[in-house]
Amino acid sequence: MNWKKTSIILCLFGFVKEFRPSEPFVTSYFTGSWKNFTSEQVNQEIYPYGTYSNLAFLIFIFLMTDFLRYKPVIILCGLSGTATFLTLLLGKSLIEMQIVEILYGLFISTEVAYYTYMYAAVDKTHYQKVTGFTRAAFLFGRFLSGVVAQLTVSYGLLDYEQLLYLTISALGLSTVWAFLLPGVKGSIYFHRVKDSENLSHDNDDIKFDKEIESSMKSPKSKNILLKLKQAYILLWKDFLKAFTNSHVVKWSLWWAFATCGYVQVLNYVQLVWETAYGKDKNKIFNGAVEALYTIIGAVSVFGVGTLRINWSLFGEITLSIFSFIEGILLFVSYKSYDIWLLYGVYVAFGVIYHTVITVASFEVAKHLSEDSYSLVFGINTFLALVLQSLLTFLVAGGNVFILDIRQQFLVYSGYFGVLGLIFMIMALFTIINYRRQGRSFQFWLHEERAINES
Repeated sequence: MNWKKTSIILCLFGFVKEFRPSEPFVTSYFTGSWKNFTSEQVNQEIYPYGTYSNLAFLIFIFLMTDFLRYKPVIILCGLSGTATFLTLLLGKSLIEMQIVEILYGLFISTEVAYYTYMYAAVDKTHYQKVTGFTRAAFLFGRFLSGVVAQLTVSYGLLDYEQLLYLTISALGLSTVWAFLLPGVKGSIYFHRVKDSENLSHDNDDIKFDKEIESSMKSPKSKNILLKLKQAYILLWKDFLKAFTNSHVVKWSLWWAFATCGYVQVLNYVQLVWETAYGKDKNKIFNGAVEALYTIIGAVSVFGVGTLRINWSLFGEITLSIFSFIEGILLFVSYKSYDIWLLYGVYVAFGVIYHTVITVASFEVAKHLSEDSYSLVFGINTFLALVLQSLLTFLVAGGNVFILDIRQQFLVYSGYFGVLGLIFMIMALFTIINYRRQGRSFQFWLHEERAINES
Protein backbone atom coordinates (compact mmCIF):
# COMPACT_ATOMS: atom_id res chain seq x y z
CA MET A 1 0.00 0.00 0.00
CA ASN A 2 1.44 3.40 -0.95
CA TRP A 3 2.04 6.17 1.54
CA LYS A 4 -0.99 8.22 0.47
CA LYS A 5 -3.47 5.43 1.15
CA THR A 6 -1.76 4.64 4.45
CA SER A 7 -1.93 8.32 5.42
CA ILE A 8 -5.64 8.52 4.60
CA ILE A 9 -6.44 5.47 6.73
CA LEU A 10 -4.31 6.77 9.61
CA CYS A 11 -5.82 10.27 9.38
CA LEU A 12 -9.36 8.93 9.41
CA PHE A 13 -8.55 6.82 12.46
CA GLY A 14 -7.14 9.88 14.26
CA PHE A 15 -10.11 12.03 13.27
CA VAL A 16 -12.73 9.53 14.43
CA LYS A 17 -10.78 8.70 17.62
CA GLU A 18 -10.75 12.36 18.63
CA PHE A 19 -14.49 12.78 18.02
CA ARG A 20 -15.53 12.47 21.68
CA PRO A 21 -18.28 15.06 22.24
CA SER A 22 -19.00 13.82 25.77
CA GLU A 23 -15.61 14.95 27.10
CA PRO A 24 -16.27 18.72 27.38
CA PHE A 25 -19.13 17.94 29.78
CA VAL A 26 -17.81 14.87 31.56
CA THR A 27 -17.47 16.56 34.97
CA SER A 28 -21.03 17.85 34.76
CA TYR A 29 -22.08 14.31 33.86
CA PHE A 30 -20.33 12.94 36.97
CA THR A 31 -21.89 15.53 39.27
CA GLY A 32 -25.31 15.65 37.58
CA SER A 33 -28.37 13.47 38.08
CA TRP A 34 -26.89 10.69 35.95
CA LYS A 35 -24.15 9.71 38.44
CA ASN A 36 -24.74 11.96 41.49
CA PHE A 37 -21.14 12.18 42.66
CA THR A 38 -19.96 15.24 44.54
CA SER A 39 -17.24 17.48 43.16
CA GLU A 40 -14.99 16.36 46.03
CA GLN A 41 -15.45 12.70 45.06
CA VAL A 42 -14.64 13.43 41.44
CA ASN A 43 -11.61 15.48 42.45
CA GLN A 44 -10.14 13.17 45.07
CA GLU A 45 -11.50 9.67 44.43
CA ILE A 46 -12.11 9.36 40.66
CA TYR A 47 -9.85 11.53 38.49
CA PRO A 48 -6.54 10.61 40.23
CA TYR A 49 -6.92 7.00 39.06
CA GLY A 50 -6.55 8.13 35.44
CA THR A 51 -3.17 9.72 36.18
CA TYR A 52 -1.88 6.75 38.16
CA SER A 53 -2.98 4.18 35.58
CA ASN A 54 -1.49 6.16 32.68
CA LEU A 55 1.84 6.15 34.49
CA ALA A 56 1.56 2.42 35.23
CA PHE A 57 0.81 1.51 31.61
CA LEU A 58 3.12 3.91 29.75
CA ILE A 59 6.48 2.09 29.72
CA PHE A 60 4.88 -1.30 29.07
CA ILE A 61 2.81 0.10 26.20
CA PHE A 62 5.80 1.97 24.75
CA LEU A 63 7.84 -1.25 24.57
CA MET A 64 4.93 -3.39 23.38
CA THR A 65 4.19 -0.87 20.62
CA ASP A 66 7.66 -1.40 19.19
CA PHE A 67 7.68 -5.16 19.81
CA LEU A 68 4.23 -5.76 18.25
CA ARG A 69 4.93 -3.30 15.42
CA TYR A 70 2.28 -0.66 16.11
CA LYS A 71 -0.92 -1.96 14.54
CA PRO A 72 -2.09 -4.23 17.42
CA VAL A 73 -1.59 -1.38 19.89
CA ILE A 74 -3.51 1.05 17.65
CA ILE A 75 -6.38 -1.47 17.67
CA LEU A 76 -6.04 -1.69 21.48
CA CYS A 77 -6.27 2.12 21.56
CA GLY A 78 -9.69 1.98 19.93
CA LEU A 79 -10.83 -0.94 22.09
CA SER A 80 -9.73 0.64 25.37
CA GLY A 81 -11.38 3.95 24.44
CA THR A 82 -14.64 2.17 23.62
CA ALA A 83 -14.47 0.21 26.88
CA THR A 84 -13.79 3.41 28.84
CA PHE A 85 -16.91 5.27 27.75
CA LEU A 86 -19.09 2.15 27.70
CA THR A 87 -18.19 1.51 31.34
CA LEU A 88 -18.86 5.18 32.10
CA LEU A 89 -22.31 4.84 30.56
CA LEU A 90 -23.27 1.61 32.32
CA GLY A 91 -21.46 1.97 35.64
CA LYS A 92 -22.99 3.49 38.75
CA SER A 93 -20.74 2.87 41.74
CA LEU A 94 -17.59 4.66 42.80
CA ILE A 95 -15.49 1.56 42.09
CA GLU A 96 -16.88 1.36 38.55
CA MET A 97 -15.98 5.00 37.98
CA GLN A 98 -12.46 4.30 39.19
CA ILE A 99 -12.30 1.45 36.66
CA VAL A 100 -13.39 3.99 34.04
CA GLU A 101 -10.35 6.10 34.89
CA ILE A 102 -8.01 3.09 34.81
CA LEU A 103 -9.30 2.22 31.33
CA TYR A 104 -8.92 5.86 30.31
CA GLY A 105 -5.28 5.77 31.45
CA LEU A 106 -4.75 2.72 29.23
CA PHE A 107 -6.47 4.51 26.35
CA ILE A 108 -4.24 7.57 26.64
CA SER A 109 -1.07 5.50 26.96
CA THR A 110 -1.83 3.54 23.76
CA GLU A 111 -1.97 6.75 21.73
CA VAL A 112 1.83 6.54 21.43
CA ALA A 113 1.27 3.89 18.74
CA TYR A 114 -0.77 6.33 16.65
CA TYR A 115 1.91 9.02 16.84
CA THR A 116 4.82 6.69 15.98
CA TYR A 117 3.21 4.33 13.44
CA MET A 118 3.70 6.77 10.56
CA TYR A 119 7.49 6.71 10.95
CA ALA A 120 7.57 2.96 10.43
CA ALA A 121 4.87 2.69 7.77
CA VAL A 122 5.99 5.36 5.28
CA ASP A 123 9.27 6.37 3.69
CA LYS A 124 11.33 9.10 5.38
CA THR A 125 10.85 11.41 2.42
CA HIS A 126 7.15 11.69 3.32
CA TYR A 127 7.55 12.23 7.10
CA GLN A 128 6.83 15.96 7.05
CA LYS A 129 3.69 15.61 4.93
CA VAL A 130 2.30 12.68 6.88
CA THR A 131 3.00 14.42 10.20
CA GLY A 132 1.09 17.48 9.01
CA PHE A 133 -1.82 15.40 7.73
CA THR A 134 -2.20 13.36 10.92
CA ARG A 135 -1.91 16.46 13.11
CA ALA A 136 -4.59 18.22 11.04
CA ALA A 137 -6.89 15.19 11.29
CA PHE A 138 -6.39 15.05 15.05
CA LEU A 139 -7.21 18.74 15.49
CA PHE A 140 -10.19 18.67 13.15
CA GLY A 141 -11.63 15.72 15.07
CA ARG A 142 -11.35 17.64 18.34
CA PHE A 143 -12.77 20.79 16.78
CA LEU A 144 -15.80 19.02 15.31
CA SER A 145 -16.30 17.19 18.61
CA GLY A 146 -16.52 20.49 20.50
CA VAL A 147 -18.87 22.05 17.94
CA VAL A 148 -21.25 19.07 17.93
CA ALA A 149 -21.20 18.87 21.72
CA GLN A 150 -22.03 22.54 22.14
CA LEU A 151 -24.75 22.72 19.48
CA THR A 152 -26.57 19.57 20.59
CA VAL A 153 -26.52 20.63 24.25
CA SER A 154 -27.40 24.30 23.66
CA TYR A 155 -30.38 23.44 21.47
CA GLY A 156 -31.56 20.63 23.74
CA LEU A 157 -31.04 17.94 21.12
CA LEU A 158 -28.97 15.71 23.38
CA ASP A 159 -28.14 15.61 27.08
CA TYR A 160 -24.76 14.74 28.56
CA GLU A 161 -25.50 11.02 28.72
CA GLN A 162 -26.75 10.86 25.15
CA LEU A 163 -23.46 12.43 24.02
CA LEU A 164 -21.81 9.26 25.31
CA TYR A 165 -23.55 7.26 22.59
CA LEU A 166 -21.85 9.42 19.96
CA THR A 167 -18.49 8.99 21.65
CA ILE A 168 -18.84 5.22 21.98
CA SER A 169 -19.99 4.89 18.36
CA ALA A 170 -17.02 6.94 17.09
CA LEU A 171 -14.50 4.97 19.12
CA GLY A 172 -16.06 1.68 18.03
CA LEU A 173 -15.82 2.78 14.40
CA SER A 174 -12.19 3.81 14.89
CA THR A 175 -11.43 0.34 16.25
CA VAL A 176 -12.89 -1.35 13.19
CA TRP A 177 -11.13 1.13 10.92
CA ALA A 178 -7.78 0.38 12.58
CA PHE A 179 -7.87 -3.15 11.14
CA LEU A 180 -7.48 -1.61 7.68
CA LEU A 181 -4.06 -0.19 8.54
CA PRO A 182 -1.28 -2.05 6.74
CA GLY A 183 1.16 -3.92 8.94
CA VAL A 184 4.78 -2.80 9.10
CA LYS A 185 7.85 -4.99 8.71
CA GLY A 186 10.17 -3.12 11.01
CA SER A 187 10.23 -1.01 14.14
CA ILE A 188 12.77 1.17 15.87
CA TYR A 189 14.18 -1.18 18.51
CA PHE A 190 12.93 -4.77 18.37
CA HIS A 191 12.75 -5.13 14.59
CA ARG A 192 15.39 -2.75 13.25
CA VAL A 193 16.75 -5.11 10.62
CA LYS A 194 19.58 -2.91 9.38
CA ASP A 195 21.00 -2.38 12.85
CA SER A 196 20.54 -5.99 13.87
CA GLU A 197 22.57 -7.12 10.87
CA ASN A 198 25.46 -4.77 11.52
CA LEU A 199 25.33 -4.54 15.28
CA SER A 200 28.20 -6.86 16.06
CA HIS A 201 30.34 -5.44 13.24
CA ASP A 202 29.88 -1.78 14.19
CA ASN A 203 30.51 -2.13 17.92
CA ASP A 204 32.97 -4.61 19.38
CA ASP A 205 31.36 -4.25 22.80
CA ILE A 206 27.91 -5.16 21.48
CA LYS A 207 28.05 -8.93 21.22
CA PHE A 208 26.02 -11.70 22.75
CA ASP A 209 27.29 -13.48 25.79
CA LYS A 210 28.48 -16.91 24.61
CA GLU A 211 26.93 -18.55 27.63
CA ILE A 212 23.52 -17.18 26.71
CA GLU A 213 23.92 -18.26 23.10
CA SER A 214 24.89 -21.80 24.07
CA SER A 215 21.91 -22.05 26.41
CA MET A 216 19.45 -21.22 23.65
CA LYS A 217 18.21 -24.52 22.30
CA SER A 218 15.70 -23.44 19.64
CA PRO A 219 15.96 -20.90 16.82
CA LYS A 220 12.78 -19.28 18.14
CA SER A 221 14.13 -18.66 21.62
CA LYS A 222 17.42 -17.46 20.12
CA ASN A 223 15.56 -14.96 17.95
CA ILE A 224 13.58 -13.60 20.90
CA LEU A 225 16.65 -13.18 23.08
CA LEU A 226 18.49 -11.61 20.17
CA LYS A 227 15.75 -9.02 19.75
CA LEU A 228 15.63 -8.31 23.48
CA LYS A 229 19.40 -7.85 23.59
CA GLN A 230 19.43 -5.62 20.54
CA ALA A 231 16.51 -3.55 21.83
CA TYR A 232 18.29 -2.97 25.14
CA ILE A 233 21.52 -1.98 23.36
CA LEU A 234 19.79 0.41 20.97
CA LEU A 235 17.65 1.96 23.72
CA TRP A 236 20.69 2.59 25.91
CA LYS A 237 22.75 3.94 23.01
CA ASP A 238 19.98 6.34 21.95
CA PHE A 239 19.40 7.39 25.56
CA LEU A 240 23.05 8.29 26.11
CA LYS A 241 23.32 10.06 22.77
CA ALA A 242 20.22 12.16 23.48
CA PHE A 243 20.66 13.05 27.13
CA THR A 244 24.34 13.88 27.03
CA ASN A 245 23.32 16.81 24.82
CA SER A 246 22.71 19.83 27.08
CA HIS A 247 20.34 21.42 24.55
CA VAL A 248 18.13 18.32 24.54
CA VAL A 249 18.20 18.12 28.34
CA LYS A 250 17.22 21.77 28.73
CA TRP A 251 14.22 21.63 26.42
CA SER A 252 13.19 18.18 27.64
CA LEU A 253 13.06 19.43 31.22
CA TRP A 254 10.65 22.20 30.29
CA TRP A 255 8.70 19.75 28.11
CA ALA A 256 8.23 17.31 31.01
CA PHE A 257 7.51 19.86 33.75
CA ALA A 258 5.17 21.98 31.62
CA THR A 259 3.32 18.92 30.33
CA CYS A 260 2.78 17.79 33.91
CA GLY A 261 1.18 21.14 34.79
CA TYR A 262 -0.81 21.35 31.56
CA VAL A 263 -2.35 17.89 31.84
CA GLN A 264 -3.15 18.49 35.49
CA VAL A 265 -5.01 21.68 34.57
CA LEU A 266 -6.73 19.95 31.65
CA ASN A 267 -7.95 17.15 33.91
CA TYR A 268 -9.34 19.38 36.65
CA VAL A 269 -10.37 22.65 34.99
CA GLN A 270 -14.01 21.60 34.60
CA LEU A 271 -14.24 21.34 38.39
CA VAL A 272 -13.21 25.01 38.62
CA TRP A 273 -15.84 25.90 36.04
CA GLU A 274 -18.43 24.03 38.11
CA THR A 275 -17.88 26.55 40.91
CA ALA A 276 -18.58 29.49 38.57
CA TYR A 277 -21.63 28.36 36.58
CA GLY A 278 -24.13 29.60 39.14
CA LYS A 279 -27.69 28.40 39.01
CA ASP A 280 -28.16 28.82 35.26
CA LYS A 281 -26.39 25.78 33.83
CA ASN A 282 -28.08 26.25 30.48
CA LYS A 283 -25.34 28.73 29.65
CA ILE A 284 -22.50 26.25 29.79
CA PHE A 285 -20.26 26.61 26.73
CA ASN A 286 -17.57 24.02 27.43
CA GLY A 287 -17.89 22.53 23.95
CA ALA A 288 -17.57 25.88 22.21
CA VAL A 289 -14.52 26.72 24.31
CA GLU A 290 -12.86 23.43 23.37
CA ALA A 291 -13.57 24.08 19.68
CA LEU A 292 -12.23 27.65 19.87
CA TYR A 293 -9.16 26.54 21.77
CA THR A 294 -8.41 23.86 19.17
CA ILE A 295 -8.64 26.23 16.21
CA ILE A 296 -6.58 29.01 17.79
CA GLY A 297 -4.04 26.45 18.96
CA ALA A 298 -3.74 24.99 15.47
CA VAL A 299 -3.12 28.42 13.92
CA SER A 300 -0.59 29.27 16.61
CA VAL A 301 1.27 25.98 16.20
CA PHE A 302 1.42 26.46 12.45
CA GLY A 303 2.68 30.04 12.83
CA VAL A 304 5.44 29.26 15.30
CA GLY A 305 6.95 26.83 12.83
CA THR A 306 7.74 29.73 10.49
CA LEU A 307 9.65 31.78 13.10
CA ARG A 308 13.41 32.08 12.78
CA ILE A 309 14.80 32.84 16.22
CA ASN A 310 18.09 31.98 17.86
CA TRP A 311 16.49 29.57 20.34
CA SER A 312 19.92 28.55 21.62
CA LEU A 313 20.31 32.05 23.07
CA PHE A 314 16.73 33.10 23.72
CA GLY A 315 15.18 29.72 24.49
CA GLU A 316 15.43 29.85 28.28
CA ILE A 317 14.18 33.43 28.55
CA THR A 318 11.22 32.56 26.33
CA LEU A 319 10.40 29.50 28.41
CA SER A 320 10.73 31.57 31.57
CA ILE A 321 8.44 34.38 30.39
CA PHE A 322 5.70 32.03 29.20
CA SER A 323 5.94 29.95 32.37
CA PHE A 324 5.37 33.12 34.41
CA ILE A 325 2.41 34.05 32.19
CA GLU A 326 0.86 30.61 32.66
CA GLY A 327 1.34 30.94 36.41
CA ILE A 328 -0.49 34.28 36.34
CA LEU A 329 -3.33 32.81 34.26
CA LEU A 330 -3.78 29.99 36.75
CA PHE A 331 -3.79 32.49 39.61
CA VAL A 332 -6.68 34.25 37.85
CA SER A 333 -8.44 30.87 37.68
CA TYR A 334 -7.93 30.53 41.43
CA LYS A 335 -9.42 33.96 42.18
CA SER A 336 -12.12 34.56 39.58
CA TYR A 337 -15.73 33.32 39.57
CA ASP A 338 -16.55 34.90 36.21
CA ILE A 339 -17.11 31.93 33.90
CA TRP A 340 -16.29 33.94 30.77
CA LEU A 341 -12.97 35.05 32.23
CA LEU A 342 -12.24 31.46 33.24
CA TYR A 343 -13.01 30.29 29.71
CA GLY A 344 -10.68 32.94 28.28
CA VAL A 345 -7.89 32.01 30.69
CA TYR A 346 -8.23 28.35 29.71
CA VAL A 347 -7.97 29.14 26.00
CA ALA A 348 -4.92 31.39 26.55
CA PHE A 349 -3.25 28.83 28.82
CA GLY A 350 -3.76 25.98 26.32
CA VAL A 351 -2.63 27.99 23.29
CA ILE A 352 0.55 29.08 25.06
CA TYR A 353 1.36 25.52 26.07
CA HIS A 354 0.80 24.04 22.62
CA THR A 355 2.78 26.83 20.96
CA VAL A 356 5.81 26.52 23.22
CA ILE A 357 5.71 22.71 23.32
CA THR A 358 5.87 22.80 19.52
CA VAL A 359 9.08 24.81 19.77
CA ALA A 360 10.39 22.37 22.37
CA SER A 361 9.55 19.44 20.10
CA PHE A 362 11.42 20.68 17.06
CA GLU A 363 14.33 22.00 19.14
CA VAL A 364 14.74 18.55 20.65
CA ALA A 365 14.23 16.82 17.29
CA LYS A 366 16.89 18.95 15.59
CA HIS A 367 19.54 17.59 17.93
CA LEU A 368 18.52 13.94 17.63
CA SER A 369 18.70 11.21 15.06
CA GLU A 370 15.28 10.32 13.65
CA ASP A 371 15.32 6.96 15.42
CA SER A 372 15.83 8.57 18.85
CA TYR A 373 12.82 10.88 18.82
CA SER A 374 10.23 8.36 19.97
CA LEU A 375 12.46 7.33 22.89
CA VAL A 376 12.92 10.94 24.03
CA PHE A 377 9.19 11.53 23.54
CA GLY A 378 8.49 8.49 25.73
CA ILE A 379 10.98 9.48 28.43
CA ASN A 380 9.69 13.05 28.60
CA THR A 381 6.12 11.81 28.79
CA PHE A 382 7.05 9.33 31.50
CA LEU A 383 8.80 12.02 33.57
CA ALA A 384 5.77 14.28 33.16
CA LEU A 385 3.52 11.49 34.41
CA VAL A 386 5.77 10.79 37.40
CA LEU A 387 5.62 14.46 38.34
CA GLN A 388 1.88 14.58 37.70
CA SER A 389 1.27 11.49 39.83
CA LEU A 390 3.28 13.02 42.66
CA LEU A 391 1.43 16.32 42.34
CA THR A 392 -1.92 14.53 42.21
CA PHE A 393 -1.04 12.48 45.30
CA LEU A 394 -0.03 15.60 47.23
CA VAL A 395 -2.97 17.88 46.43
CA ALA A 396 -5.82 15.68 45.23
CA GLY A 397 -5.69 11.90 45.51
CA GLY A 398 -3.50 11.06 48.48
CA ASN A 399 -5.03 13.00 51.39
CA VAL A 400 -1.62 14.52 52.11
CA PHE A 401 -2.93 18.06 51.80
CA ILE A 402 -6.70 18.24 51.68
CA LEU A 403 -7.19 21.08 49.22
CA ASP A 404 -10.34 22.13 47.43
CA ILE A 405 -10.19 22.60 43.67
CA ARG A 406 -9.41 26.32 43.81
CA GLN A 407 -6.62 25.84 46.30
CA GLN A 408 -5.20 23.22 43.95
CA PHE A 409 -5.11 25.78 41.15
CA LEU A 410 -3.23 28.13 43.45
CA VAL A 411 -0.63 25.36 43.83
CA TYR A 412 -0.49 24.91 40.04
CA SER A 413 0.00 28.67 39.68
CA GLY A 414 2.96 28.53 42.04
CA TYR A 415 4.28 25.48 40.20
CA PHE A 416 4.55 27.42 36.93
CA GLY A 417 5.99 30.39 38.80
CA VAL A 418 8.81 28.23 40.17
CA LEU A 419 9.35 26.75 36.70
CA GLY A 420 9.64 30.28 35.29
CA LEU A 421 12.15 31.23 37.99
CA ILE A 422 14.33 28.19 37.27
CA PHE A 423 14.51 28.98 33.57
CA MET A 424 15.12 32.66 34.29
CA ILE A 425 18.24 31.67 36.23
CA MET A 426 19.28 29.36 33.37
CA ALA A 427 18.74 32.22 30.91
CA LEU A 428 21.05 34.50 32.90
CA PHE A 429 23.83 31.90 32.80
CA THR A 430 23.34 31.43 29.04
CA ILE A 431 23.49 35.18 28.36
CA ILE A 432 26.59 35.58 30.55
CA ASN A 433 28.22 32.70 28.68
CA TYR A 434 27.43 34.32 25.33
CA ARG A 435 28.91 37.62 26.50
CA ARG A 436 32.09 35.93 27.67
CA GLN A 437 32.48 34.35 24.26
CA GLY A 438 31.97 37.72 22.57
CA ARG A 439 28.84 36.67 20.68
CA SER A 440 26.34 39.27 19.42
CA PHE A 441 22.68 39.33 20.43
CA GLN A 442 20.45 38.66 17.46
CA PHE A 443 16.75 38.08 17.97
CA TRP A 444 16.04 36.97 14.41
CA LEU A 445 18.34 34.34 13.05
CA HIS A 446 17.96 31.27 10.89
CA GLU A 447 17.83 28.07 12.89
CA GLU A 448 20.71 26.46 11.01
CA ARG A 449 23.05 29.37 11.74
CA ALA A 450 22.00 29.44 15.39
CA ILE A 451 22.87 25.77 15.80
CA ASN A 452 26.24 26.24 14.11
CA GLU A 453 27.08 29.20 16.37
CA SER A 454 26.15 27.27 19.50
